[in-house]
Amino acid sequence: MSAEITGAPAGANAFFAGETVRAIALTELVGPVKVGDELRIDCSALAKSLGTGGYATVIANMALPADEIPARGHIVKARYMPHQHIVQSVEEPDSVHHEVMQSASDLEGVPVLVADLHSAVPAVVAGIRSVDRAARIAYVWDDTAALPLAFSMQIARMREAGDLQCTITSGQSFGGDLEVASMPSALLAARHVAGADYIVVAQGPGNLGTATRWGFSGTATAQALHVAHALGAAPLPVVRASSGDPRPEHLGISHHTVSVLADLVLVPLDVPVPTASSLDINPQALRLFEERLEILGRKHRIHRVEGEQALAALELTNVPLRTMGRGLEQDILAFTAPSAAGIYAASLSRTESLEP
Repeated sequence: MSAEITGAPAGANAFFAGETVRAIALTELVGPVKVGDELRIDCSALAKSLGTGGYATVIANMALPADEIPARGHIVKARYMPHQHIVQSVEEPDSVHHEVMQSASDLEGVPVLVADLHSAVPAVVAGIRSVDRAARIAYVWDDTAALPLAFSMQIARMREAGDLQCTITSGQSFGGDLEVASMPSALLAARHVAGADYIVVAQGPGNLGTATRWGFSGTATAQALHVAHALGAAPLPVVRASSGDPRPEHLGISHHTVSVLADLVLVPLDVPVPTASSLDINPQALRLFEERLEILGRKHRIHRVEGEQALAALELTNVPLRTMGRGLEQDILAFTAPSAAGIYAASLSRTESLEP
């Protein structure tokens, strides 16, 4: 929506009265908003020009009555924040799913694909569906980046198009079809409540990085991979790759992926990647891809998926493919790598289903 600024705080040096900004209202927290309402908005993300900061955020609607406390559920998300949000989680005793969750303990070999970046999710799903058109796919949104699932227009469109059968918000995140308290519960709910054949785990928009080895939100992928392994799934890391990123540390295979898989992950894993040499990428990106893949191969099992197959699968996406302002033409590896992971996962499941 658009919001016209009618007044600014004393000492403000930007966003003055008379200006119009794009704004987003999380109605779970601030209630419904209609034309003409007087709002309090925050423009911090706009001022910082953050990657997901294209919107001002509504803090409060001055016309709203007091909040209503939901009759069911006592799990508080965004805990101890002014806008903390109470939901009904699947694990609670008064949940219709409590009995299932109380007994659920095994993921039964289901593939769990864990990605660092939110932008990988459509490509992972396209890869799965290129092999298994009837797949039931659940998406787990963790709480390391944006907390409200409603912030992602991509996920909303994928849910509407039937690309995803269920969305699950874990930990402090909220707004999914199912609310859960933890990552183990999220994976078990995906399998035993949503009946997922495949589970995709990724943070929402708002990836955090600090130009240090461990100061990035994608370190949470190690936890998700370990939980999936411990609960009997087939954990599959989605390699973060790029042929168009101007930063050499993210070109080829990102140093984030190398750090997580080489040093944080404690168990050997199957790591699907596209055959990069068959794709139209620059020589430096190809060299870095192969060099960093060699490092990963010292600990993990590398599986090559034909690059052209991974590229063709992307035609099944129902949302634009974008990562940090780059599309498919500008960054083929950023999308063929997650597509290859989806293809491998679906091929793995199909092979197992054919075994006597």
